[in-house]
Amino acid sequence: MRTLFKAFFILALGVVLLSVIGGFSVAHHVFSEPGVHIVVNGDEWSDPDVGDFLGALIGLGVMGLVLFIVLPLVLLFAVGLPLLIVGGVIGFLVLVFCGVGAVVFSPALLVILVLWLLLRRPKARVTAPAPRP
Repeated sequence: MRTLFKAFFILALGVVLLSVIGGFSVAHHVFSEPGVHIVVNGDEWSDPDVGDFLGALIGLGVMGLVLFIVLPLVLLFAVGLPLLIVGGVIGFLVLVFCGVGAVVFSPALLVILVLWLLLRRPKARVTAPAPRP
């Protein structure tokens, strides 16, 4: 199972690396050649703006914070902790019911034990053969 996760992780890193290389390649062609223009929603994207880059960097930082810190904590405390509490309560109730059952049925168990000891057949003792002279 660990190798499968390692393989998926390496594959994901490869995809991220290829997308970064592709992005730099597109940016290089857009900014180095005057005849290439990229139009997104009717707006031409030809000249980089520092404000756009800074906004994208802040957005990526917030996204990383949410994905790597907030989401695991929410899953831990909103899903894991209630499941742990419910499992603990159910386990405690099972132990309580088993204890009550042992106390309630202990007289019957004692009677059954005494009857078993009285009515069982004693095993024949195996004697060692006499040594030959």
